[in-house]
Amino acid sequence: MSGTYDAIVNRYIERTKKSRELHGEAKRLLPRGVSSNFRVVDPNPIFIESAVGATITDADGNRYTDFSNAFGAMLVGHAHPKIVDAIAAQAKRGTLHAMPHRLEISVAKELRERFGQDQWRFANSGTEATMHAIRLARGYTGRPGLLKFEGGYHGAHDTVLVSNKPPLRLAGLRSRPRPIPWSEGIPAESYAHTLVASFNDLKGVRALLEEHLNEVACVILEPIMMNMGVTEPLPDFLPGLRALCNEFGALLIFDEVKTGVKIARGGATEYFKVKPDITVLAKAIGGGMPLAAFGSSAEIMEELNSLRVIHVGTYASNPVTLAAAEATLKDILTDEAYRRVFALNKKLVDGYSTLIREHNLPCYANGVGSMGTINFRKDVIRDYRDWYVVDRVASQAWYLAMLNEGVIPQPPGPDEQWTISVQHTEADIETHLKAFAKVAPLLKSL
Repeated sequence: MSGTYDAIVNRYIERTKKSRELHGEAKRLLPRGVSSNFRVVDPNPIFIESAVGATITDADGNRYTDFSNAFGAMLVGHAHPKIVDAIAAQAKRGTLHAMPHRLEISVAKELRERFGQDQWRFANSGTEATMHAIRLARGYTGRPGLLKFEGGYHGAHDTVLVSNKPPLRLAGLRSRPRPIPWSEGIPAESYAHTLVASFNDLKGVRALLEEHLNEVACVILEPIMMNMGVTEPLPDFLPGLRALCNEFGALLIFDEVKTGVKIARGGATEYFKVKPDITVLAKAIGGGMPLAAFGSSAEIMEELNSLRVIHVGTYASNPVTLAAAEATLKDILTDEAYRRVFALNKKLVDGYSTLIREHNLPCYANGVGSMGTINFRKDVIRDYRDWYVVDRVASQAWYLAMLNEGVIPQPPGPDEQWTISVQHTEADIETHLKAFAKVAPLLKSL
């Protein structure tokens, strides 16, 4: 590591003494001192005292303009007054029924209108929703196989915890990636029916579908790969996948846990004008509460209606969560809110691009809808093999150095992206860019 990097880290440690102390205590109680592996930050994470609007305050009293927004879940921003009111009002009427209620109908109607799927079921996380979507596809088609894309993340269940971040020495050919489990504790039988292709490679997808004729139940993907920054599909890729799924009788599943209501009012279906057979949503639809949903046509959902395919959950459609979702979808994420958020994101991406050019940094900024990132390589990323060679040291230096300047630029890691919320302002964008103007020379000297 360079002296510049060490100086960034040392300043960060000096600013976060209380968080570092709390992290030490947490490590005695929680593995790695966190409740999710994705929250691990070296040398230590910051511990949060409050999050209101666009501002986070940590245990040391440092205030940050936040663009991480809980891994993108907080499109509404922190502690939005309408969300707080909706939660409080519903809590007074009951926090859990495990029986039907009005809010299920209200939110399902809104999702149907936005995404064009006839019927919906609710869950608590993206992991749950993708798991049930895959089971639904297998039940409907009577086939065992699924096809996912290298570098894609679809939750923490064994079937899809495959080839998420494989080392290239084990990953096989780009044109024919080898399925590699991401974790110990996953027996080979759990992913025996999981096939892996390269993103943006229609030829590779066709080859797998032809080789496994009448075996593949579904093709699942993020329409924009959000586990690799913001990796966009080539213009013919999503229409090509739709055509291949039609040809081979496989269902197309859009995992819109991250893109969902964040790239357009109706997500990727609206943005790319490609309709999947099953849509999976989570994160931002809940307004900060744990909510996921999956939707499909009445024909496919008949598998659930007939009880041939099982979906159950005590906390599914929790009324407090759906109260927050109703406020999010009906009252906060309006057409005007989208226009404003998307304009702010464009201003941030353009500002980054200008500063990157001025400092001749070997990276580029890109964004879609409310999200964006810096990709720490010069060439445009099209698939996992492109993403794998990003400069991780530069990415970590950027993250820590921006926190030193009072801005959380995005969640930690080169695979993440920032989110502009409805509570961000022009001034917040200027604050972000001013911070990067200070950080850019440091990155140049790494």
